[in-house]
Amino acid sequence: MSALAGYFHAAGKISTFIIHLAVVLGGLISLFWLVGSLFLYCRLDRPVWELASLTAVSLFAFFLFCVRESSKRASRAGTGKSADEDSWDEGRDELEGHLAEIEEELSEARQKGTKVMIEKFEEAREDVLSQLKGFELEDKVEELHRQRDEASAAGRGSEAREYSKKIEKHTVRLKERGDRLEDLPAVTRIFAYGILTSFIFVIAFSILLAPLFMLLMTGFFWEWCNGDSDWLRSPERMVTLVLASLILACLGVRVVSWHFSPEAKKTGEKPW
Repeated sequence: MSALAGYFHAAGKISTFIIHLAVVLGGLISLFWLVGSLFLYCRLDRPVWELASLTAVSLFAFFLFCVRESSKRASRAGTGKSADEDSWDEGRDELEGHLAEIEEELSEARQKGTKVMIEKFEEAREDVLSQLKGFELEDKVEELHRQRDEASAAGRGSEAREYSKKIEKHTVRLKERGDRLEDLPAVTRIFAYGILTSFIFVIAFSILLAPLFMLLMTGFFWEWCNGDSDWLRSPERMVTLVLASLILACLGVRVVSWHFSPEAKKTGEKPW
């Protein structure tokens, strides 16, 4: 694994943990609102049958929604693609598609375009071809590493050394190209790593702010509930609060299910 791949792996693990924490925390808070609203309704000293009916209907609706989400998740998992697709292959496929578009536009420009347009498309084609060449070199290095490891494990030392020489040769070619972040000068590389790290964690912590805000609002609301509030003494208003909390809890389940379902995100399915 290259230095850049190792960096993105480590930074990705940390940022993914923060985002997972934010999603799970948001789901738990939304569930706490449902339980808390039912608890507050119990304090109204309403008839037992009324409390039992509201609780039963609310919990039945919530669990029915959970079962529905679980069935949808199982269906997606059965028909979806693997979540471990190679990011390098995806990037190369995008470049190849872009190259095909450029080739088509270049062909049209040669027939009825100006010299400036032709030069522009030719430069774009050379840039894409250069990037594809970089992908091929990196794939070749990875393949040579794999072959060297297999030769070493099988006790073929001379063959492993030959693979090592080829790896060094291709690595030098990659460094000469200067396409990779790890091949930049030390100061520039450190600055680039810092910018990338800041960008990744700003996004992760921005997502974490949502459940923290929900937690703060929950604390304020609980303090208000413990005070002398006439609003909380109205059964009609409390029923509205229970229904709103039920919707919030179902939304929390939906977001959590969508977030932890790679198949849903890869197919472009929205969480709502």
